Amino acid sequence: MRMSLSNGIIQLDDWSPLAFRDARGVRLECTAGRVWLTVEGQPGDFYLAAGEGLCLASNGLAVVEGMPHGCVRLVAHSPWPVRWAGRLLRGLSRRRPVRGTAGAAI
Repeated sequence: MRMSLSNGIIQLDDWSPLAFRDARGVRLECTAGRVWLTVEGQPGDFYLAAGEGLCLASNGLAVVEGMPHGCVRLVAHSPWPVRWAGRLLRGLSRRRPVRGTAGAAI
């Protein structure tokens, strides 16, 4: 397993599973290859191909493994005030003041 901290991508190889707990509400996205996922408390196993994802509905043990290789990204869901504030700050940072109009004679 290899992790790229710059983009949050985790590369999974066959026989190198990734296990974690307490991830209810986290979305697991397959970004490349194919992965197998099983989650304690959710019926059945899941097979995800590149571009597919799944929201974890349980806090139980989750195990994901490449088939034979795959890359995943874990995306945590932010509460609405955090998402709203982030959008507001991004919008404000995009605004550019109009130059040359202050103090100009009409």
